[in-house]
Amino acid sequence: MHKRVLLVFMMAILPVTAMELGLLVDKQVGEAQTAAFGTGQKYDAVSPTGLGIRYGFDVLDLKVAALQLNATWHNKTTGDLTYGGTKTGELDNQYWAAGAMVNWKLLVNVGAGVEYRSEKLTWRSSLPAFRNGDTTQGRAWAKVNIGFSIPTPVVSPFFALELAAPLSKSNATSTPKDFT
Repeated sequence: MHKRVLLVFMMAILPVTAMELGLLVDKQVGEAQTAAFGTGQKYDAVSPTGLGIRYGFDVLDLKVAALQLNATWHNKTTGDLTYGGTKTGELDNQYWAAGAMVNWKLLVNVGAGVEYRSEKLTWRSSLPAFRNGDTTQGRAWAKVNIGFSIPTPVVSPFFALELAAPLSKSNATSTPKDFT
């Protein structure tokens, strides 16, 4: 009996935290890059579409704003690597991330945050003159989102548009590994 009373008491004094489990459907975009290890050619990676999952929980909820910690895993996406409109290879991208975000609960929800991403990038050339390259890099990303939720009694589906950009980048392209 005492254990049940203690359990009810603990549940009453502990704050209820909001949790999020989400499915990401994204379109990755980037800019053309010049390969210094070749003839100075400019390559484009055709932007792949990918899927990921995110788990987050609010560590501080002030009703008008909340601080959320989250973790993301993004599956491998493959995009064509082109030169002058001709496919010359493929570029793979996959990552996991951990970060924090502040979400303001207005008429629509607005959020801003940062995350650390560990990205695995692989470049495969279809041209026999070039070697393939791969690398794993870690860097910080900034992200912002805007969205809305549909309030229901138990689970509230949330739909958002999110933009993310790296806070650092490397312009070294002297080797195939750097190129990725």
